[in-house]
Amino acid sequence: MKLHASLLLCLAISACSQPSPKQVEKQPVEATTQFDLENNLQAHIEFLADDYLQGRDTGSAQYEIAARYVASHFKQFDMQPAGDKDTWFQSVPLVRSSLDKSSVEFKLHTAGADEFLSYPDDFITGSNPNSTEDKVTSKLVFVGYGINAPALDHNDYADINVRGKIVVLLSGKPKSFPSELGAHVSSNDEKSRYASEQGAIGVIALHTPERDKVRTYEKILPFVGRPSYFWLKEDGSAAGTYTNLKVSAYLSKEAGKKLFKAAGANLQPIFDGLAEDIIPAGFDLNIEVSMTRSSQHEKVKSSNVAGIIEGSDPVLKNEYVVYSAHLDHIGTGGLVKGDDHINNGALDNASGIAVMIETARQFALKKPPKRSILFLAVTGEEKGLLGSEYYASNPTVPSDSMVANVNLDMPLILYPFADVIAFGSQHSTLESYVSRAAQTQGLKLSPDPMPEQNLFVRSDHYSFVKERVPSIFLVPGFQSKQPDIDGQKIFQEFFVQHYHQPSDDTHLEINYEAGATFARVNYQIGTEIANDDKRPAWNENNFFGDTFGKKPKELN
Repeated sequence: MKLHASLLLCLAISACSQPSPKQVEKQPVEATTQFDLENNLQAHIEFLADDYLQGRDTGSAQYEIAARYVASHFKQFDMQPAGDKDTWFQSVPLVRSSLDKSSVEFKLHTAGADEFLSYPDDFITGSNPNSTEDKVTSKLVFVGYGINAPALDHNDYADINVRGKIVVLLSGKPKSFPSELGAHVSSNDEKSRYASEQGAIGVIALHTPERDKVRTYEKILPFVGRPSYFWLKEDGSAAGTYTNLKVSAYLSKEAGKKLFKAAGANLQPIFDGLAEDIIPAGFDLNIEVSMTRSSQHEKVKSSNVAGIIEGSDPVLKNEYVVYSAHLDHIGTGGLVKGDDHINNGALDNASGIAVMIETARQFALKKPPKRSILFLAVTGEEKGLLGSEYYASNPTVPSDSMVANVNLDMPLILYPFADVIAFGSQHSTLESYVSRAAQTQGLKLSPDPMPEQNLFVRSDHYSFVKERVPSIFLVPGFQSKQPDIDGQKIFQEFFVQHYHQPSDDTHLEINYEAGATFARVNYQIGTEIANDDKRPAWNENNFFGDTFGKKPKELN
């Protein structure tokens, strides 16, 4: 039975006002039985993925109902509020930036008549959170992949002057780059930074045949035109943007060929060389383009939810093991199926939030470990890791006191898994903690089975990595306790049939027994980290540890 939205809000607020365990006798440890965990997980997921929460879109009233639901449970567990001003909530200041589609124009200035590219069939563009009107006419420079990575002895900008010009670059990265390191240096954020540092005024990215293997240009189109979100810095500017980059566009393969042809060049040989990992050299395209767009801005706020279970050691309690999970999903619209337009996000990421709540319950009902445990439900992950970036940049505990992050994003609890995957664990000593914790539950730690997906840089833990905190992204593995079940096939089918679609709802065959196992593994990982006298550390000569700076020396 579905509940009316106002009733959901009443239930959430009512739960927030329940007496804390300080006023009542705590339940014995035996209260967290297998049966309880399963039913608790189901209750959380069914609430958070209900139609009346409308997909928990960032900044929406329905999202705030979900935030208060999480806070209500934190309060019941006798946790300490860790948000703003002794509340459960950290308010994240955002700007919602919307593109006026009718204003978009992309003109090629050729020797003959000017030629126009069509939006969105030929190209797509987003809004500019730092400007309402952009109109730029500039020469183009091709810069290969547009990557400058000294650690890989690679610089596409070497001997090329792009100051005051628009750079044209290939999406993706060379095949020879290590997967996770390569994913970082080839991310859109990093490519924009490189272009900005070189003095460019715009970026045009080209879809390639290699990108088709991941996602075709046509599959991007249903999501075009949605507002973009950015968190705001104290000076009011949008974090992660560069004011000298006035325009941007992403071109289809055919539009890219059209642009090169207008410049008297041929893009096809460059495309052909990508399959052989031939890295193209940059050159002036000797053509000008004019690009125009208008943007509207609206300031909004959305809440992170934070609570702490205090540690038992008088010294180590001032350090924190951080659990994170994103509470938001993508709201409504997109790939509508039939008359269903609500993206409920049952497994992305109501399941992660549910597991985090039940992990917190286990810590609350048992003897606290030496270090404190910080639980963080973040907003805006689907908009670009916004809530976690804001918290990692503006933590409510001292930055150097966060010793590790365990991130829970989209655990596919659809089958009885026999192993776990901790993306990024090989970069730090966290690998040993996860391995020991898995063994206590009769599981094993498996290596990343799909490094080409670069999942280590694609979820909220990466915000903590960039703030020097050793971090992992934990999910159930592909191995099953039942030989006739192929976990990898189930994972791939979910991505094709349900990921970011209305069918990611409670009609899926969610295995709550597997969810209970996952919650116990998470509790054990936190216990292992929190009770060790030494804090986790980056491995020696690790790219991520060296790039973002190392944590203070280990405690002995």
